[in-house]
Amino acid sequence: MLKRLPAALAFALCACASGSGRMHEIPKGLVHVTFRGFESAPRETLSGREAIDLQNKAREEMQRTIRDDGHVAWFFHGFDDDDLVFILARWDPGERIGGTHEVFARYYVSRGRRLERLLGVADEIAEYEKGVGKVHAGMSLADVEAVRGKPERLVELGPVGAFDLIYPDLCVRFLEGRAAHLWSPERCQP
Repeated sequence: MLKRLPAALAFALCACASGSGRMHEIPKGLVHVTFRGFESAPRETLSGREAIDLQNKAREEMQRTIRDDGHVAWFFHGFDDDDLVFILARWDPGERIGGTHEVFARYYVSRGRRLERLLGVADEIAEYEKGVGKVHAGMSLADVEAVRGKPERLVELGPVGAFDLIYPDLCVRFLEGRAAHLWSPERCQP
């Protein structure tokens, strides 16, 4: 007869087998711009080919209309163990500094290494999943300093929550108050 596993061990085994499922939201890095309507935007599942085609069309359109009110932009919104999430959003300059991007479509695409490279998001994903040493994108300032100690320099980038922590071998770019990119220190020099 099989012995029963303690509940905590059974839960841990189940969680490991199914992946974390945690959605990693990617900071957009747009100064003073807000995004609205993600949850209410229609959700659609795309094949990899459909996603690449739509991304190309959206980028071509944006090149023609970027200076126009109401232009549409394609963004990598985030990812989890199974899906990449992209959004299409229409920009409204409004009365607010920076304006607002109103999300009008959410696209979910099954993950795959080749597709991540073709869609241009593989490096961003690696910053979250692999990181550099013990530092990963998505970490807070306190978490990064707990792992690496105080940086040689902290360089403010302008908007609140945007700065670089510069170590001898690593630059950690923070956007929206959390680690967004892990680069060589040379890439962060003013």
